[in-house]
Amino acid sequence: MDSTSKRIWNKAAEHIELIAAITSGLLILVGWILSKNDMATVSVIFFLLAFVIGGYAKAKEGILDTIETKKLNVEILMILAAIGSAIIGYWVEGSILIFIFALSGALETYTMNKSHKEISALMDLQPEEALRIDAQGNETLIPVADLKLGDHILIKAGERVPSDGTIVDGSTNIDEAAITGESIPVSKKVNDEVFAGTVNLRGTITVEITKPQEETLFQK
Repeated sequence: MDSTSKRIWNKAAEHIELIAAITSGLLILVGWILSKNDMATVSVIFFLLAFVIGGYAKAKEGILDTIETKKLNVEILMILAAIGSAIIGYWVEGSILIFIFALSGALETYTMNKSHKEISALMDLQPEEALRIDAQGNETLIPVADLKLGDHILIKAGERVPSDGTIVDGSTNIDEAAITGESIPVSKKVNDEVFAGTVNLRGTITVEITKPQEETLFQK
């Protein structure tokens, strides 16, 4: 499998629930058209396919959750309602119920995956290491998690600020777009506050850590 085919396949797999929901909807449409043209037996086949393709993911999720919690859930109830409709001859209504449920689940999964990607991308903005300097001017590269209140860190031009703090030496322009959404750089000088995840655009500044890592604006 070449790279293009693999990329297409991965993209399809990522949206498999949405593809299944849309396929289910198309099968329902074909089944409905057939039923209106006195081909009821054939239409039932399409409705059954719509049930299986559209309802598989939610039925599996509902069954596994029911086994784990020993309680009925909305997935099982919706599947039973759709099956009940089919048993009494309301194939269209039952399959539409499956389609709506499958589509809502697919959209929920899509939204969650998108949010997960955006949060992961945001977390990548924060550096994992910081250059700490002591009273004698010695520089030590340490994990950001090891920074303590009062530590002084050196941030060079082009580097991201690793933790919230106050500038004690130097001046610069800071790109705070990742935090505030503001595209125009902000001028910073001694005693001004800087935030983790922002970018030092020019010059070298020394920053005193003023907040624990878990309480920075970036983490919040």
